[in-house]
Amino acid sequence: MDVSENILKELAGISWAGEKENREIKPFYTEYPKLDVHNGYQAQRFRLQMMVEEGHKQVGFKLGGTSMAKLKQVASELTSGTYAAPPAPTVGQLMDYMQLGENTDLVLDEYIHPKLEAELAFILERGLYGPNVTAPDIMMATAYVTPAFEIIDSRFQGFKMGGKADAIIDNVSSRGFKLGRVRKSPFEVDLIGMGVRTSFNGEFTGYSAAGAVMGHPARAVASLCRTLYEEWDACLPAGSVILTGAICASHVLTRGDRIVSDFEGLGSVWLNVV
Repeated sequence: MDVSENILKELAGISWAGEKENREIKPFYTEYPKLDVHNGYQAQRFRLQMMVEEGHKQVGFKLGGTSMAKLKQVASELTSGTYAAPPAPTVGQLMDYMQLGENTDLVLDEYIHPKLEAELAFILERGLYGPNVTAPDIMMATAYVTPAFEIIDSRFQGFKMGGKADAIIDNVSSRGFKLGRVRKSPFEVDLIGMGVRTSFNGEFTGYSAAGAVMGHPARAVASLCRTLYEEWDACLPAGSVILTGAICASHVLTRGDRIVSDFEGLGSVWLNVV
């Protein structure tokens, strides 16, 4: 769909303002129902420019919709209107201000309606570029993998997204992330069979395996390379932190929560909510 740059910049600005001001915004698809995925990434790039112009630094990327558990949750719980499955995992930006330190609590009042996801993070040692990057290429280019939490916090009312572009314009709901302590080469761990279990306040809420992410999480990173090439003619830079997507469905955060995710053979990551 042909949409003017001014409209896409306006939508990007509305999303960014919603994040900064910690407030909900109205869905975009109701006024612009024919916005497509390409429009979404055009607008997301304008949003990235706005964040950089305000002094923030891009540190990596996040992927959305890489597991069946998450796709089912989006279709059944997080969609306003008719669900439109994306043609590939969606891509968002990770910024320096989003990273929580090892001993930093999540302050609930600084978010709108946050949810938490357990994910496997890849940190690249060298950059990659092009449409034909494969999972083995990703493995060879990765410095290490580590457990991670992503905090998602859609700016849309009721955490409901619609159309093909809303979530992409809104940076795929990205709001925060935390990395674990243990770092290992991707060749030291079983990236398919690695069990991952998450508990909230001592009660297990999710159990799956790393291979729930596209059969192998390195495939998710390869899809990121293709999207960056196709949408922006951009590379995946060395040093990037890449969150490969929710292994299980996301879980609502409430004040007083203590969340722990154990990654078999790779340690754990934890977070307190205050």
